[in-house]
Amino acid sequence: MTIQQAGVMQNRKAVSVVLCKSSDSSQVYLVERNPRLRFFGGYFAFPGGTLDDDDPSIPATNVSALSDERVPYILAAAREVFEETGILLTCGDNAIQPERRREYRDALLTGQISFRDILLQAGHVVDLTDFHFICHLLTPEFAPVRYDTQFYWAEIPPGQDPEIIPGELVDGGYYDASAALTEWRHGRMQVVPPVTFMLNEFAASSVAAGMVNVVKEAEEYRAGALHQIYFTPGVQMLPLKTRTLFPASHTNAYLVGEADMLLIDPAPADDDEQERLWRFLDKRISEGKKLSAILLTHHHADHVGAVSACQRRYKLPLLGHKLTADYLPDLAFDRYLEDGDVLPLGQSPDGQPDWTLKVYHTPGHASGHLAFQESRYGAVIAGDMISTLSTIVINPPDGHMATYMHSLHRLLEITTGTIYPSHGPAVATGRALLQHFIGHRNEREKKLLAALSHKAQRADELVREVYDDVDATIWRLAERSLEAGLIKLIEEGRCVQTSHGYCLAR
Repeated sequence: MTIQQAGVMQNRKAVSVVLCKSSDSSQVYLVERNPRLRFFGGYFAFPGGTLDDDDPSIPATNVSALSDERVPYILAAAREVFEETGILLTCGDNAIQPERRREYRDALLTGQISFRDILLQAGHVVDLTDFHFICHLLTPEFAPVRYDTQFYWAEIPPGQDPEIIPGELVDGGYYDASAALTEWRHGRMQVVPPVTFMLNEFAASSVAAGMVNVVKEAEEYRAGALHQIYFTPGVQMLPLKTRTLFPASHTNAYLVGEADMLLIDPAPADDDEQERLWRFLDKRISEGKKLSAILLTHHHADHVGAVSACQRRYKLPLLGHKLTADYLPDLAFDRYLEDGDVLPLGQSPDGQPDWTLKVYHTPGHASGHLAFQESRYGAVIAGDMISTLSTIVINPPDGHMATYMHSLHRLLEITTGTIYPSHGPAVATGRALLQHFIGHRNEREKKLLAALSHKAQRADELVREVYDDVDATIWRLAERSLEAGLIKLIEEGRCVQTSHGYCLAR
């Protein structure tokens, strides 16, 4: 459960380009995003970006050969590719020499000239037929910002070489698709999730041949199938609609493993959403994968809605903490997990033996809450210890603020890489996210102490001051975390509760 409005969901139009010397090979050009970027910082991706209002004014030819919907995406693609790599995918009566291309690009990046004016000066146009449509993907609904992205492929003209100017990007290079996937599986390269599944298809043969399966997969996504989402090899994120709290609308289930997989938090209660999960799991099984067990992070309703049906359908054992099982008497647990337990995962994605998933008891949000860390890449599945959409509700009596803070510090000690929440996207800089949450809770406690006085105040009075930065419609929910904070201060001797409310200890 989470509180604090995280902003209204929005879709941004974007385009991504598979650049290759020849579509008959599996070699593509990948760019490395600056680690400081908020969106996929440090990840490798195909060149591309969002559409600009001025893109439709870019000179183009063969406009009638394409639908009106695709034209602005291609024009944006030509502009973004030139900005990011220096590759000019245009045509004209006279070739633009390399030195002149660099001058144009420098002027473009410093805002001295627009891409449209570059083409007008040079007598060039974008030939829309040079860009070949692959697919259209929309970021799954769980993300706070969704990208409505069209993917194209284009061949780099002879005599042009990509060049990265440090800024939003820090590097780039040609990668054989299979070699890039090998780097990713060895943990030496982070790759944007849509790119990994495309590289997998290209690696089997070539860019051109791989398009068939990419298009098929994209059509299944648009028909409602769950996306293949990997931020870490061997850890699949499955965002599923649940009856959770705003701003979240989904709860992330996870499949961890390669040949033998553990399913964490099969969450949805609705039949239609359960069917989406079954179709995804059935497809993995048809590919030779095996489901070994169901694991639960904790007992809250937005995490366990499909557990019983999943047990019946796949004949799976159920594992969780004893305190979680106590809250779920209608579920049959096969084993209770304790802090320090280690579950085998078999061989890691890069072929290393003795891959495992370690169990951490992290109470505070829920008394039986568990987090899990896989041993190869250090990825932490944190459940409701954190959210990338908002802050977490600490709801007494099962929720306990001091215990929650202790558990956050414990996760901080073990986290070295990507952290996976139950609500919202994963974050590669897991330690920084945990430090943010710890800092946020400390600042909230300071506000609470500042609001308290030697005159007793009710919790519903305090919440107006302590949570003045959130929408008043969720103050009632925020009051639960505020009371957890008050209990912590009482336990520390800094606050007292009277018949009239709460006040500072004398």
